[in-house]
Amino acid sequence: MRILTVTHNYPRFSGDPAGAFVARIAQGAAARGHEVEVVAPHAPGTARDERAAGLRIRRFRYGPDLFERVAYTGNLHGRTLLSPLAALAFPGFLIAYRHAVRSAIRRFSPAVVHAHWWMPGGWFASRGGAPCLITCHGSDVRLLERGGLVRRIAGQTFRGATRVTTVSKFLADDIQRMLPGLQERVQVTPMPVDVSGFLEGSRMAKLDPPRMLYAGNLVPSKGVDVLLRAVAELARRGVACELKILGEGAARPDLESLAREIGVASRTVWSPFVPQARMPSEYGASTVTVLPTRGHAEGLGLTLVEALLAGSAVVGTAAGGIPEVVIHEQTGLIARDGDPADLATQLQRLLTDVPLRERLTREGKEHVLRTYAPEAAIDRFLEIYDAVADDQPHR
Repeated sequence: MRILTVTHNYPRFSGDPAGAFVARIAQGAAARGHEVEVVAPHAPGTARDERAAGLRIRRFRYGPDLFERVAYTGNLHGRTLLSPLAALAFPGFLIAYRHAVRSAIRRFSPAVVHAHWWMPGGWFASRGGAPCLITCHGSDVRLLERGGLVRRIAGQTFRGATRVTTVSKFLADDIQRMLPGLQERVQVTPMPVDVSGFLEGSRMAKLDPPRMLYAGNLVPSKGVDVLLRAVAELARRGVACELKILGEGAARPDLESLAREIGVASRTVWSPFVPQARMPSEYGASTVTVLPTRGHAEGLGLTLVEALLAGSAVVGTAAGGIPEVVIHEQTGLIARDGDPADLATQLQRLLTDVPLRERLTREGKEHVLRTYAPEAAIDRFLEIYDAVADDQPHR
């Protein structure tokens, strides 16, 4: 079968975390003998046409290197366009993306097009004339909250697709709530995780003092400010620990200022994103990994899946799909949204209660192995591809 993957996020180099789950599906299909081609944006330093891991990757240009800043940020649907250069490049990005998708469909004649994120990839793929699967990942679902025109465009896009999937039940419910005409049409299909790679992290010795890890974008919705205040509360309680914040984003200067203001700068280690190959050891050396997201701005919380595989206990909030990974008192602990004192309490429990921490980490690892192991996830996508190629009605 010929499968065309359409995405604005795909690894740019070995170990790049951008779109790693998209690559895992495409590579898994190629490993099963299917002919797979990927359409993705160009980025400075990447080849326009390359073969890797048994498939072909074609990256479209949409400007000189200076202006190619729209994709690969992890937040295309949010704060990316606040960058003046990205905002200037965005119209050209959309035009080039549309042309690249249409050209690939004409040239490659795929049996199925798998578009990741309904906007913009799914928007273009659903109008390309080939059977189309759209997978929503979270940020694109949040776009629907803008109502009006966005929902009309989304409704047309989804109706043009043969199937629609998403990564968590929370997101499926949100899509169906905001687009009632899609009820019963949205399937939940978890993304595959590099199980063997992250299991290696469990061999790491834990750091002393115990480390808490946050890994993700530094944007207000992630609640990192709440986490810093929780660290200050732990210090007041005399709990020995340090925090590592591993990520990048526009909020970092404000967060660093807050850490100094509340007296936790000496307990906080800052790091930019690291290659994906280093993440198992980052999780493995950490006693607790925490994702304190606010509101509903979390499609799933994949960092918590990875952390459990690597032997780190986890704490999250009830935001979005996090409770599908962190089942309170079974696979981890849930803290109240925006409550530093309660977050500190949940963190303190895992930092100081060894039997609790070991039980939750063990049961959490078993849960994610059942749900996110790559073989099962790729098998399910291949079943969907077969149905899409045959243009079968949704079951």
